[in-house]
Amino acid sequence: MNMSKPNIVLIYPDQMRYDALSFTGNSVCKTPNIDDLVQESVNFSESYTSFPLCCPFRASLMTGKYAHKTGMLCNHYAIPLNQEFLPNMVKPEGYRSAWIGKWHLDGGKKFDPVPKEYQLGFDEFVGYSRGHKYLNSVYYRGENPTPYKSEKFEPVYQTDQLLDFIERAADDEVPFLGMLCYGLPHPPVNDQPDHYKYMYSPDDITLPPTVPPQCEQRAREFLAMYYGMVTCVDEQVGRIISRLKEKDLWNNTLFILVSDHGDMGFEFGLSDKKLAYRSSAHVPMIIHYPGQAACASVDQIVDPSVAVTPTILDYCGVPVPDFMPGKSLKKVMESGADETLDDYAYFQMPKTSPETDRILELLTDQKPFPERGFRTKDYLYVEKCGAPFQLFDLKNDPYEQYNCVDNSKYLDIVRAHRKRLYEIMEKLDDSWDVEMKDFPETYQRWNEGPAYYQEVFAKAVYEE
Repeated sequence: MNMSKPNIVLIYPDQMRYDALSFTGNSVCKTPNIDDLVQESVNFSESYTSFPLCCPFRASLMTGKYAHKTGMLCNHYAIPLNQEFLPNMVKPEGYRSAWIGKWHLDGGKKFDPVPKEYQLGFDEFVGYSRGHKYLNSVYYRGENPTPYKSEKFEPVYQTDQLLDFIERAADDEVPFLGMLCYGLPHPPVNDQPDHYKYMYSPDDITLPPTVPPQCEQRAREFLAMYYGMVTCVDEQVGRIISRLKEKDLWNNTLFILVSDHGDMGFEFGLSDKKLAYRSSAHVPMIIHYPGQAACASVDQIVDPSVAVTPTILDYCGVPVPDFMPGKSLKKVMESGADETLDDYAYFQMPKTSPETDRILELLTDQKPFPERGFRTKDYLYVEKCGAPFQLFDLKNDPYEQYNCVDNSKYLDIVRAHRKRLYEIMEKLDDSWDVEMKDFPETYQRWNEGPAYYQEVFAKAVYEE
């Protein structure tokens, strides 16, 4: 194998909170393999995603651009194809690429195949359009329209697929880019084997002070099962790392573990994501590369949405294009800090058209009101519809419980942050006018999903 080119493995659990891992201080959820990974990697402890929603993050991961430049401002749309994508950027360097798992970038129906043009240049594709069915899921191979199913739990057979790809690429002595997106720990959290579902007791869950009394029991029950899924992901991460070491590939592999967003977990009585709160935007990002600042925790604020792609390109020897606003983290990996990185993480939630607002608000719980903001070490500032909306003093209020935006003592801070927000928006060429105007013709309504899934699963066959 050409040892001058590192292999790239990116593991992407969907909707994984930063504080769900035991190395971050969680006393209940057990993640021994990720704990071990951290001991020989760089942990980006202040990693915040700019758009805490599935499709926008995925589009950013494929392009290195913020959502307002990728054209993916909402879930369930098809990504515009008139732009450059990561698999094709590394292909000239000899890389073989594979995507495994949930895709969510083609605007298709739940558990449909992904058209070839929307596979964005991956050489191998083992996945499906979108959806979350973990015990009885389906997948497709490349352009083959046949839906396949497995007797195994979804993350287990997905890991099998990645390991098969890695071994074939290694046998052929070609550098590889392997990316795997687990649906876990995204709800439904009860769709998992009993071994994981009942691994943790709701009685043992410690809740933050932000969960209101009326939501405490629901939060404990949810997090107990959520943590079971996190532990399952941890086991799969352990399998992948073990195989890389067995094949003598670990010392030439850039290994990235990152998530798209967290989950509110009933904090402030809220579930899901799409918010600037820490619980929604704070995500794990752990990067391993041999000889790079091992056992280090970097507390510089970074946004994985726009940092992961230039970092991959940098390690692959591909010049980072000018259209990417983020910077490679290679210097941080090598020295533990990079003074040229921004000292903030951006936050954006663009608007949609009135008709799209009406349908999405009714059917998918989207938020139709545009928001922009940014987070520093000291403050989280957010505007809604162009007006100051939230200011949290993070040094004195780490749980983001007290909104100071109308507190006269913070007037000068609000003014300063408002001024800086518009400077950031100008720098990024973002504006309040950015809008998702057209409703996708292929949109599948929530009440249509279950019946359609049954149709697909009934046609699925076991792979020989």
